[in-house]
Amino acid sequence: MKRSQCKDAPSGDLSKRNYLSWDRAVQPRCLRVELADGTFFALPYQHLVCVGFEPGTDDTINLTIARHEVKITGKNLRELALAFQRFTVDWVRELSARYSQAEMEGVCIASIKVDAARGSKQ
Repeated sequence: MKRSQCKDAPSGDLSKRNYLSWDRAVQPRCLRVELADGTFFALPYQHLVCVGFEPGTDDTINLTIARHEVKITGKNLRELALAFQRFTVDWVRELSARYSQAEMEGVCIASIKVDAARGSKQ
């Protein structure tokens, strides 16, 4: 199980810290999606319709949960996509703009976009 040990304003050398942009739990009921501006969504896993993973220079994960489409982009996202398959992702959060993706090892979430699914009203 991975746990975040980072606060929004960490001190010390970033490369020596165990900074994560997601957390893995055992069968959470909801996925919390946190955006850089502080906005968050709690989306129920029982309404997960689809998880898509697209590898590339920037990996992409597309989720459809309830009436929302979530697009996550970043580096090394395959491990995160596989964790969605097991319903074990507790939360995801955009990496703060002050950190470079190049400095990060492992899963690095550069951006998250949440939209109302097509054909639904919020």
